[in-house]
Amino acid sequence: MRYLLAAEADKIQEFIFRSSRLREVVGASQLLTRFCMEGVPLLLEQHAYGGNRSRDIVVNDGGSFRIIIEDSDPKKAYQKAKQFGCDLAELYRLAVDGVISVAEPIPLEDDFNAANKAAGKALHRAKSHREGAIAEVHMPYIAFCASCGVGLAEQHGKLAGEPSNAQSRYLCKACQTKAWERNIKKHTILGDFLEEVVGSEVDAASFECPKEADEVAIYNNRNYVAYLIADGNNMGQLFDACTNQYQLSELSARLTSATRRSLAEPTKDLMTWSQAKKPSLVPVLPLILGGDDLFALIPASCALDFARRFCLAYEEQLQKLVDEIELKAHPTVAAAVVICKSKYPYTLAHKRAEKFMSEAKRQCKLLASDTGEQMSAVNFEVILGNRLAGQEVDHERSMAVRTTLRPYWVVKDGGTISPQAELYGRDLRNLLDQRFALKDVPNKRLIELCNHFESLPPDITVANRQEFIKKWMIGLESFLERCSSKTELAIKVALGNLGQFVKRDVAHYWCELQRNGGKPLAHGMLDLLEVWDFAQDLNKKPEVYELEEEDAL
Repeated sequence: MRYLLAAEADKIQEFIFRSSRLREVVGASQLLTRFCMEGVPLLLEQHAYGGNRSRDIVVNDGGSFRIIIEDSDPKKAYQKAKQFGCDLAELYRLAVDGVISVAEPIPLEDDFNAANKAAGKALHRAKSHREGAIAEVHMPYIAFCASCGVGLAEQHGKLAGEPSNAQSRYLCKACQTKAWERNIKKHTILGDFLEEVVGSEVDAASFECPKEADEVAIYNNRNYVAYLIADGNNMGQLFDACTNQYQLSELSARLTSATRRSLAEPTKDLMTWSQAKKPSLVPVLPLILGGDDLFALIPASCALDFARRFCLAYEEQLQKLVDEIELKAHPTVAAAVVICKSKYPYTLAHKRAEKFMSEAKRQCKLLASDTGEQMSAVNFEVILGNRLAGQEVDHERSMAVRTTLRPYWVVKDGGTISPQAELYGRDLRNLLDQRFALKDVPNKRLIELCNHFESLPPDITVANRQEFIKKWMIGLESFLERCSSKTELAIKVALGNLGQFVKRDVAHYWCELQRNGGKPLAHGMLDLLEVWDFAQDLNKKPEVYELEEEDAL
């Protein structure tokens, strides 16, 4: 008799981000990956279970598990499955200092697909209905970890990899383990990523990823960095579409490597673009890279093009994977880029990026449900100075007018976007092209143009927006009259490409967008001006974006 056991690690992001420095975040991700790669197979192959890793481990990645336990005696098989779940949870607690939810074992007969769906429902119940209570540790005299500020300290010392002159402090077990994993065990997330970028393990040994955000900030003259977060669209449906154990095992086992290759592709372009400021440094740091989930530190100046190229590579790699295992699907991904100062807390950047990625996912689903088209999307935000994440600056005036087109679709170079998809967003490639087209417009004119777009009042309605747009166009014409003929032409072309020139009752450059059940007028010029310093094309050297100012006024 065979049983299918489902389990999943709880609060993975909370565990990974319970650290003060990026290297500990990498260590936490690596620790979780190594637990899946080494801990689970060793436990399964113990004499008490007598399992085989290649036969009985169906899913074992990113903290998600599907394990087959069998015995000739049905009662013993059930008891073995229950005991394995308990041992798995205890092993995870000891190795990672975390918690796993374990579902009730599901009988596995001929219909694997039905058993897998039942296991998923059982896991959901296990997560939603915990039994018993857990008492928190309480002592009259305790010390909290100086690194994460949350865990109870067990040692006074230094973290692995810290210099010898570093000050000793109280540290918890989890932070010590993460630091050790990052500095001693290098051939997991970072080692595999470097090998993918440079081509071989031998060559990868001479390269390294950045340890801190400051090492990436040197690629931007304003000391900014970018955080890229991405997550595959409709992955639950893709896994549910697996009708047999082979498809599910292959999809789970090869998903991380496909995401890693997708990140490596734009990184290779970045290595050429960066002009070897530090030849041995690969200026990309994957902080989370498991399954279809990605969180990475990247240079800010080319952040949007990097995200665009990642999405294209992801679509290609995942399409190849699903074709090989004979699944019918068109994989896409939603991504978000948050650009901020290098000292900005990565936890706040990640929280903000998740919100923007959710908006991109929602737009992808809306496009698919309304038109049947499936496309990847990228959203973004620039956090200026020390502004806290969560303070809204998203240019949405009302349901009548929006001064943003975000999120943007990702289209292959040379490809086109359908008229139906244009109603839901625009091509990110177009935003990058307009950045290059306007590179010689004087900064003074850009500031005036930004102020003019922001001059629209917040109380515009569908009934009165024509009146306000008419006044806005009069102001625009007045602004363009002050520009040189070259600047005026460039701005007019960009206004049309980032919107649409309409000749109706009132001629204007605003396009109609499908959002939140309405059809507001929208434009992408403020999007471009917001990411002006961060929208460089990786095919173009940074020096070609230097301003050749011609307007004296």
